[in-house]
Amino acid sequence: MRIALLTAGTRGDHQPYLALADEFRSRGHHVEITATENYADVVRRSGFEPHVIPFNSAELLESPAAKRGLSSGNPLPFLQIMRDTVKIMAGERGEQMVQVLNDACESADVIVSCASTLPWAMERREKTGQPVIGGLPYPLERTAEFPSSFMAKRMIASRRLRLATYTAFEIAYGVAYRQMDRRVRALMGLPGAPRNPFRRMREDAIPLVHMVSPVLLPKPADWPERSVVVGAPILPEQLRGAWGEAEVDPTLSDWLDEGEPPIYFCLTGMPILDPVGSCDLIAAVCRRLGARALVTVKGDGYPRGIGYDRQLYVLDSFDYDRVLPRCRAVVHHGGSGNTHDVLRAGLPAVVIGVHSDQFFYGWRISALGIGDDFPYPSLTENRLYEALVRTLTPEARDRAAELGRRVSAENGIRAAADAVERLVPAGSADVHGS
Repeated sequence: MRIALLTAGTRGDHQPYLALADEFRSRGHHVEITATENYADVVRRSGFEPHVIPFNSAELLESPAAKRGLSSGNPLPFLQIMRDTVKIMAGERGEQMVQVLNDACESADVIVSCASTLPWAMERREKTGQPVIGGLPYPLERTAEFPSSFMAKRMIASRRLRLATYTAFEIAYGVAYRQMDRRVRALMGLPGAPRNPFRRMREDAIPLVHMVSPVLLPKPADWPERSVVVGAPILPEQLRGAWGEAEVDPTLSDWLDEGEPPIYFCLTGMPILDPVGSCDLIAAVCRRLGARALVTVKGDGYPRGIGYDRQLYVLDSFDYDRVLPRCRAVVHHGGSGNTHDVLRAGLPAVVIGVHSDQFFYGWRISALGIGDDFPYPSLTENRLYEALVRTLTPEARDRAAELGRRVSAENGIRAAADAVERLVPAGSADVHGS
């Protein structure tokens, strides 16, 4: 079978698709995969030649203006990011993107698409009849069991209001991207006006495969049969090297051996405006807790290396599989990949959500009794200290270890591949390989 995997965005979008590509290849399928410019080399190091989308997700999420906006908690900056995306698509790069996606799907028997490319994939389905499946690292289907984390930062008690958040987001998305959707239809030679992608997803019964652990996302009772939850999207060990994380630095290993397991602070997904100040804050919290801190960062201005009387180790990245088990708890932004890796390691966590699905994962960590959550704009020394006090309890640790064993037994990538093979309409391809 010829499979087109369409992904774009951050590491959390690319990593599960690379794992899925590796799984499909091991089954004898032919795989075409996309990547944005900033992740194309990772895809190549994984043994695939990507169809490179002329776009860098850092343009929208890591610029100083974007960081200021996201750190404020004001919803307007996120809307500005949506508008900036439309501007990009309205220009020359929009035409190039459509061509790249068309090339990736040219002879595909099935198109597996992430959330950001799913509207385009549904247009492609209308034009060519190729089957489309959504492969998602977070919930996208509407439900009364929890609100849309794209609209709500905190859990909402009313089931009616929870449903209303999905309607509000779908309307906002439709308005923000209508110009882009019109241009895509024109470039693809499709007549008529675009439909709201979420309404279209339901009306056309697009299958959605959620690469999420059922521990974090028990399938809601009001979800349709076409939406499935397949399990944790664990990155195979052989792909760690593609991310530069195949080995543990001996200096890091020696530092870990010096004292008690540290608290791990992942700052790479947070809109940090003051790199030194953020490390000072972590050091102050850890002094109050009597703990050490392992900190990963992205960008310039951080005091990398061992500092603060050897209580902090600041670096760019490491192999989660080998280092997380040597930590005692984690503070992170709540991305799907981080959340699954931390839970699989059996660690309690504090989730400081910045946007989108990160709030959902924060709600789940709190609801499971294995940590705490709050939005990034609420971050202060006292708020973080109090959250960690609630997280560093024997009860939270034991519960996280128990759930971690369950998540470790899952293989969401294998189950996702099984689901795709099962969902491809009969006669579309030989699912035993081509």
